[in-house]
Amino acid sequence: MIFREIKELISYHSKYGKRFAEHDRRNVFEKAIKDINSVGLATIEDKRILDLGCGQRFTFALQCAIEGANVTALDLDYIKPDILPLFFLRIVKYNGLKRACKSILRKLLFDKHYYNALESTSGKSLRHHRSRLTFVIADPHAENYPLPSESFDLVFSNAVVEHVENVFHFAREVCRLLSRGGYFYSIIHNFYSLSGGHNLEWAYPDENPSKKVPPWDHLRENQFPSWTHLNRLLPEEYQEAFDEQLEILLFNGRDINHDPYGFEGEQFLTPEVVAELDGYPRELLLTRSWCIICRKN
Repeated sequence: MIFREIKELISYHSKYGKRFAEHDRRNVFEKAIKDINSVGLATIEDKRILDLGCGQRFTFALQCAIEGANVTALDLDYIKPDILPLFFLRIVKYNGLKRACKSILRKLLFDKHYYNALESTSGKSLRHHRSRLTFVIADPHAENYPLPSESFDLVFSNAVVEHVENVFHFAREVCRLLSRGGYFYSIIHNFYSLSGGHNLEWAYPDENPSKKVPPWDHLRENQFPSWTHLNRLLPEEYQEAFDEQLEILLFNGRDINHDPYGFEGEQFLTPEVVAELDGYPRELLLTRSWCIICRKN
């Protein structure tokens, strides 16, 4: 299994490295800020921001810091940008040898090119940010995140909530961490979409479809199962979890570029697939992600 994962990741990063940087700037960061501005948060300068599940490149957190926000980057993986030998030893300690091997390969082979492309896309230097950026490693077995209550004006989470085992508890934690009037913004990858099974063969369905993995394999025979946990919740279940704690200001579908209401993979929803997936609404199968914005009153 580990060899399959490493092979898939190397192929994935080799094909899409520059595109990742462009996507993370223009579609993730810029569109999230535009969405948040539209519901009432006029600026992120000097705001306290938590990038919850920031990933090892902590791209959103980094860009917020560059824009003058005070940012906490939190993840279950070891994310502090130490020198490589120290980083390797610490990620082995925190996350195990498999995660360490994958992370080191990515750092050695792809990260320099990624950050160069991010600088080029944003037109801003990434070097002067450390004083505004704090790293926190969360214990996956702990009930709560190791952060004080009411500490943030904005909690951001991209492609994380679909991996959370107990979304109701996650929503309570988000509510606890937000200050009064604070905002929660999240893009949730829809499990029922063509790419929602998290098989990297279907990362870009409409421009680079898989020739090996059948469409919607994760909802059919599941011959190529995901190597990451997915909670498989429906959109109304996500809404229910957050509505218990926060005021939902927006909930809609997004396409691969984080634009509202676009579909993916429509050409692969053949009569044969439709018949096999008869219990699933068409919109559910074609919507890549859900965007949710909430406020703590």
